[in-house]
Amino acid sequence: MDNGKNRKRGIRNLLKSYDPVVILGMIVLVSGVILLTYGFVPTTQPKTLLLSAGPVPLSDPHGNYITNPELYFKTNYNGTGSMDLVYCSPEAPSGFYCWGYQYIGTMISYSMSSRFYGAGMIILAGVSIFTGYKFEPLKPKGPHLRPITIKVDEDICVSNGVCVALAPSVFQLQKQNNPTIFAPLAYVVNPNGADNDTIIQAAQMCPTGAIIIEDAETGERIHPPFPKS
Repeated sequence: MDNGKNRKRGIRNLLKSYDPVVILGMIVLVSGVILLTYGFVPTTQPKTLLLSAGPVPLSDPHGNYITNPELYFKTNYNGTGSMDLVYCSPEAPSGFYCWGYQYIGTMISYSMSSRFYGAGMIILAGVSIFTGYKFEPLKPKGPHLRPITIKVDEDICVSNGVCVALAPSVFQLQKQNNPTIFAPLAYVVNPNGADNDTIIQAAQMCPTGAIIIEDAETGERIHPPFPKS
């Protein structure tokens, strides 16, 4: 029982450590590899020879409605060879058009569509995994164990409350005693109310980048990053 619980806990921790885009990319990658591999697996297919093709009317010479055009086409075939397979498709407004085939053996074939779609899925998965690792907007690069400082830029805060939802012990919305047209702004109630990674994730989810995180010892900006130029 303990080993099973540890295994499930390890899987959950592994999934939490990856960006959702990366996880989706891995699932698509596995599916694409399976599909591509299937495209190289030989399968035995019947080999046929086209004996005849032609139209079939809606009714026979006696005026009876033809309910089974395949059987009618096969019954009225007068050529040489055994007609083993018949395909018919509607042909408005005259009736049907049918093709009759004879089995002449078997052949080895490969699923080219599986190769095509499998390769496409692998390419799509590669793009997803690269994007997830390259940008990673929802998680910090690694555990931040050094002390941090937290500031809220009230000039750009839009009070959407996502920081409060993710770290309610750290962030709260200011209480308003009197009615006002302005939304209550977020502020820091306890800078030590959550671990650094949770606080940084809450800052990353802020749509305007109003939450500023810096290294308390070096003053280095952690989030939002400064423009490169």
